[in-house]
Amino acid sequence: MKSWLKTIFHPTPEPERLDTGLRYTDILFGFVTRELFIRLQNCVHADWAVRLQLIAGSTLVLGSWIGYRRSLHRSGYQLKFFNLPLLRFLADQCMLVLYFRIAVLTPAPDINKLVTAAPDLASHTIVLVICIFALYSVWDLLGVWMTKARATDPDGRKKPLYPAVKDSTVTEKAHPSNWRGFGITISCLGFFAVLWLLTRYFGPNVLFVATTGALLIYRWAKEVRTTWELPRRP
Repeated sequence: MKSWLKTIFHPTPEPERLDTGLRYTDILFGFVTRELFIRLQNCVHADWAVRLQLIAGSTLVLGSWIGYRRSLHRSGYQLKFFNLPLLRFLADQCMLVLYFRIAVLTPAPDINKLVTAAPDLASHTIVLVICIFALYSVWDLLGVWMTKARATDPDGRKKPLYPAVKDSTVTEKAHPSNWRGFGITISCLGFFAVLWLLTRYFGPNVLFVATTGALLIYRWAKEVRTTWELPRRP
């Protein structure tokens, strides 16, 4: 009975060979990018707040796509009901819904009239960014959970439940925990929370420039962390 329940709630991990989840997510990123580019191509007909919001949104979405592709801690395991890779995949999809919401906060451009920003555009955008970074934190914590999860082999020894995957093959090596990435994400989450508290004191242009700058610094820090963790050549 216990083994049966374990199979239901902890299906046997298997490496992903077709990269289905990654390709599906790429397609959804394409839909979001399309909405942003439709607005960017005629942003000369929008005021500066709208232009800067679109720049911040594009930085967020394109940076997220590159980071997702470059991540050393992305799961290489098949999605199953119900396992940890599935929970991380669901977090990815929730992020994409928020990306799409940021992309369509500004109306589609009308070449015959100026598009002006809504009064709460900056605060609304920053709240969505905070929600996205909260999901980044959840994604990182789920990844740490995967590195800490253990299974018992037939000899009674503990081994990693989700060991590192190389070339679609499961290795015997445990995957390193992503605590550095989690720390970077939490730091940026705190910054955006403070920025949201300051929305009443600064204009939207300043807030969008600060948001874009913080997103670029975040991606730079993540890239540095990835470079440090890449295996060194002899």
